[in-house]
Amino acid sequence: MTSTAPKNTYPWDEYEAAHQNTFSPPNIPIKRAIPPGVTEEAFDQAIEALAAVVGKDQVFVGGALSHYIDPFDIWDDDESKRKVPGAAVVPASVEEVRAILHVANQFNIPLWTFSRGKNLGYGGPAPRINGSVALDLRRMNRILEVNDEFSYCVVEPGVSWKQLIDYCAEHKKKVWPSTPSLSWGSVTGNSISGLEVLLADGDVVRTGQFSIDGSPNAFISKFTYGPSIEGLFLQSNLGVVTKLSLWMTPTPPAFMECTLCADEFQHIEPMVDLLGPMRQNGLIPSCVWFMGCWEILSARGKRVDFWEGPGPVPAWRMRELCKELDLPYWTARWGFWGPKRVIQAQFDEIKEVVEKTQPALKLNGTIFSGCNGGLVDNKSIPEMNALLLTGQSSLFSLPTIQWALPKDGSGKGAHGDYAPLIPNSGKLTLEWIKKSYECYEKRGIEPMIDFFMHERHILMVNMFMYDQQNTRDRKAIYDLYHDFHKLSKDRCYGMYRAHVNYMGKY
Repeated sequence: MTSTAPKNTYPWDEYEAAHQNTFSPPNIPIKRAIPPGVTEEAFDQAIEALAAVVGKDQVFVGGALSHYIDPFDIWDDDESKRKVPGAAVVPASVEEVRAILHVANQFNIPLWTFSRGKNLGYGGPAPRINGSVALDLRRMNRILEVNDEFSYCVVEPGVSWKQLIDYCAEHKKKVWPSTPSLSWGSVTGNSISGLEVLLADGDVVRTGQFSIDGSPNAFISKFTYGPSIEGLFLQSNLGVVTKLSLWMTPTPPAFMECTLCADEFQHIEPMVDLLGPMRQNGLIPSCVWFMGCWEILSARGKRVDFWEGPGPVPAWRMRELCKELDLPYWTARWGFWGPKRVIQAQFDEIKEVVEKTQPALKLNGTIFSGCNGGLVDNKSIPEMNALLLTGQSSLFSLPTIQWALPKDGSGKGAHGDYAPLIPNSGKLTLEWIKKSYECYEKRGIEPMIDFFMHERHILMVNMFMYDQQNTRDRKAIYDLYHDFHKLSKDRCYGMYRAHVNYMGKY
């Protein structure tokens, strides 16, 4: 076993530095935790057995567990509430995972499984039950296949978006992976289909056509063979995903980045009601990302760069900043992919509707085409046009967590989210945001809201940026989370996912 924190978790200097900085040791050392119902002697025997499976250098204890807690935990200084594992184990193969499951069953040890542990707004790699053994799958990071003909890949769970994107570029694959704002996370976090899953008893389950040995349809047809059970393994602890398939976008001959902007707070209602039907009827083929001005501002600097007064940036100052920096209050962003004439026709259809029904809104489209009738080279697209839409890796949003830090450089930037699902309705969206603003103002936190429009629902993201080392900030975030949950409960809205600190609390 080793108490030295993991090194070389990423092969790229920028990503490794970001990881090490994020998971820097907490202010209060981590005390040993034993899972409920397990004796210390039995736990020690289990750790020895795990070391026999993967080697002592891949079993982490003591101070090394700083990489297996929530780096933004509001209970960072409260041992009675902080979520901590008892150990972490890092397998490299299905066989090692099976042996780990055998040890866990033998000693009655709960496991907390994750691929990269980078969903930091919801607890990251921290376990639900203290003393659990963190099952870290980052070493299971083989890209098994990238198929140009049918535009899919097959990967192990430790593959990051950055790794997949680089692989496609290096091997000149004619596909674009979909990408999040931070490419250090695992592709498994966003996609669960065509699975190989290891159950707790060591049995292997393959889903859909993948369950037929040698099937040519294993990764190109979903939900077509036997009962669909993929959902059992999405955001659950019912099995360990060891392989999965991911559908990707064929590299198009042309790409257009589109934005729809509004200068007034209340314009969010007509924006949603304008774009919602277009998502539902397929005119807009993909998720639409709505960003508020506060979030965009946080990507440009810290609070103290724009406001030196006490507390959060006031609404009147934000209006001034929007004018000074030419920031829209709301920006909706999406893409079109395909033949240039088809893309232009889609854009023109939207433009006609905007001009007729919502002339106060500003629609823009920037198109990029391949050379000499060829496919688009996504690396030729400027970063701010390409982000999230063209299969390129990025850490662009990481600096936003520094928003609440003081001018002297002290403190530790952190963030969290509360993310309810609401119907795709302008009226309900505006109502939720108005109520949320009241909660933000009450707790002295800037209203950083963005959301993602799907065909029939919206995934709302109420973000909060704070200084983890500031007691007032941590208390405000705790209260704010409960404020948002009450709003959701009163409206029967469910969450997209829950932070580990609040699982089982409501």
